[in-house]
Amino acid sequence: MTTHTATTKTEPAWLAAARQPRWTPEVAAEVVRAWEAEGGTQSAFMRKYGLPRERLRFWTRRREGKEGARTAMSFVPVEVAPAERSEAGREPGEAVQVEVGGVRVRVEAGASQELVARVLRAVKEVQGC
Repeated sequence: MTTHTATTKTEPAWLAAARQPRWTPEVAAEVVRAWEAEGGTQSAFMRKYGLPRERLRFWTRRREGKEGARTAMSFVPVEVAPAERSEAGREPGEAVQVEVGGVRVRVEAGASQELVARVLRAVKEVQGC
């Protein structure tokens, strides 16, 4: 006789639908949002959940195409500084600093939302390689 025990690990709500052979746009949107919320590479995210990486790549590219023409990659001004750099003397709210996967992005006050979005897309693309 076989007994079943309840597992303590709960799966995300979107995962059962993501295991189906085809994704609906709604399921794809949930998976993409979950990946973006977790951060990291597409490969690591899909490997973690046992899903094919190519599918996430397809849907992220499809979404980018639907959101309008992507702006071309371009160079943006950056500041390279040692990680130990002191933040003393800075007023609160002057800048926001985000670090993901060893890449640090510092956004100074007054930066446009479009510029920040382009930089973050570029970082995400490089990490997905």
